[in-house]
Parts: sequence; C-alpha cells; structure tokens
Amino acid sequence: MKAFSIQEALLAGWTAFKGRAVFFIVLLSLVGVLSVAPQMVIQQIQINWLALSLGFVLLIFEYFLYAGLLKIILSVTDGRETRIGDLFSAGDVFVSYLLGSILFGLIMAVGILLLIVPGLIFSVMFLFYGFFIVDKHMGPVEALKASAAITKGVRWQLFGFILILSLLNVAGALLLVVGLFVTVPVSWVAIAFVYRKLLPQTQFV
Repeated sequence: MKAFSIQEALLAGWTAFKGRAVFFIVLLSLVGVLSVAPQMVIQQIQINWLALSLGFVLLIFEYFLYAGLLKIILSVTDGRETRIGDLFSAGDVFVSYLLGSILFGLIMAVGILLLIVPGLIFSVMFLFYGFFIVDKHMGPVEALKASAAITKGVRWQLFGFILILSLLNVAGALLLVVGLFVTVPVSWVAIAFVYRKLLPQTQFV
C-alpha cells in the first residue's frame, strides 16, 4: 500500500530551505519579477492587438520559467547542484510542458463546471503531471496518466497535504508577504519530496 509522511515532506522542505535560503529567496524574487511585473506593465497598455500579442508571448514565457523551476526543485530535492540559470534550461521539455499545462487547464475547467468537488479531485489526481514531463520526459497525455497512477490510493492524504501547504502559504502571506519567501520554497520541495517517495511505490502500465 502506498504511503508518504506529510511531516517528513515538510521537514525536507524546511531543511532544503535552511541549507539554501539565499538561493531560494533570489530564485523566488526572479520568478516573481519575470512573471508578474511584465503582466502589470501590460495592464497599463491600452487594449489592442499589440498588447494582446505581447501578453500571449509573456504567458508562454511564464510556462517556460515554470518548467525550469520544476527542474531546479527536483535537483534540490535530489541533493544535486543547481544554479539560478537552470531556470532557463527547460527548452527540451518546454513544448510538452506547455501542452500538458493546457490539457490540465481544460480538465480543471471541466471539473469546475461540474461543481467544485470534481475540480478538487482532478487537481489532486493530476498534481504531478509537470514532474513527469520534466523528470521523465513524458508526453502530455502520458504524464497526466502517470500522475493519475502515482496518486491512486493516496489522494485523500494528498488533499490534506495540499490543504496544509495552502494554509502555510496563507500564513506566510499574512506575515507582510515576507513569509512567502520561506513558505513557498518549503512547499515546492515538499511536493517534489512526495513525488520522489511515491514514484518507486507505483506500478505504471
């Protein structure tokens, strides 16, 4: 029977942050500036085709960053050396990650339309699709299927885990937002830790 320890995952996240606090603060700041700031600038531009085109390009760029971010998180979780520059190293999996994210978004939209509960189920079921794309170089559909397989049998526990992480980040936001520089990296590594724990316990067809 598959299992993982929420306490162990949180401890792994905290240990990773303590060991590389400056690295994570710089990383989170960079991701924030590169993904949020351009969107804020676009909002100040009069809506026209140029603004819409620029917004689309920036949205694509955000997914490129997120794929690189997953690479970094996995490297840190595995104890491997990693650099800030690795944020821009996901070119080999970018297309698959983008398509997988689009499919995930469509699935979530359907889940929400079917009321909140299916949406929550899908969010847990497909939690790790991005990890499979970045880590195992799977295609979008294959990664979604693999995520459904790895979460099978532990979805209620994963739901509780995600809820705890959400509350943790809410607490971080309440601490003048500064707390997010701690809680977000801890959450990143905790999720990757659970992925690594469940991977050898799962049989993939």
